[in-house]
Amino acid sequence: MLEDDEPIMDVTIWATLDEQAAVPRGELVVHWFRTAIDSFFSSGAKETTDSYAVVAESLRGGRDINLKDVRKNWSALVEELRSHPFYACVGFHEPSVDEDEWADDYGRVGSQHRGRDGTHTELSAFLPGGDLIADPVFCAGLLDFVATALHGANPVFARVDHLNVHDKPDLEVALRRSRRKYLGEARTYLRGYSWVTGVPAELAARLGGAQRLAATGAFHTVRELRGGGLLLQATETLAGYDDQAMYRVFRALAPVLPPGIPGADPARADLRVVFEDASGV
Repeated sequence: MLEDDEPIMDVTIWATLDEQAAVPRGELVVHWFRTAIDSFFSSGAKETTDSYAVVAESLRGGRDINLKDVRKNWSALVEELRSHPFYACVGFHEPSVDEDEWADDYGRVGSQHRGRDGTHTELSAFLPGGDLIADPVFCAGLLDFVATALHGANPVFARVDHLNVHDKPDLEVALRRSRRKYLGEARTYLRGYSWVTGVPAELAARLGGAQRLAATGAFHTVRELRGGGLLLQATETLAGYDDQAMYRVFRALAPVLPPGIPGADPARADLRVVFEDASGV
């Protein structure tokens, strides 16, 4: 059990890339990891002194690579990430007296193939927020990270959530959409909505672009990505993303959301969705 004052990774950041990325996905994966490390784990704090990397080359039994001290072995890790492996994870934690003693991660960065034969790549970052989710500076930094880390990409989707570690957006769970379906239709229907939502260029155009979305009043910030697409920040802080703000985002994005009435899921009691059919808005 965690002590009361022990930080937990309550802020989660996800982004999905596909084969339409203008920059090779291996390079985008390297850039995601480098930007996350520089943005969140470069302060020299005790909590992030030690680190490790795990890379699985292939789902079908390729090489497995394990590295210690990611900062010192960054060049070796880059070579592995650049090949766009099936799975990669970097974790940061406090130093341990006993090398065999397990130390809980303070933060984590990852990537993993999704879809048949890796048609898509899921990028992630997990970090402690705590009281900082009410800090406008910290929250602005989260948006800055996503914008910088996705430089060169027109992502299929991106999101920043609080207390949601799941790799599947809440809306997809509530609509019971299969992974093959939601990945295949990701540039036709938006996969979901969160405090920060990344919208691919094709769907942003259907919504009228950045100016029209800003004019809805549903978003604190609308930012254009250099590689195409938009990042939509609902409220100034994560703490301020309440049900009213979520409903405003839902209505603004309804024209590109998948049809259907969301339903509850016993395994995900904390689903944050509007239980209305977007096609009826």
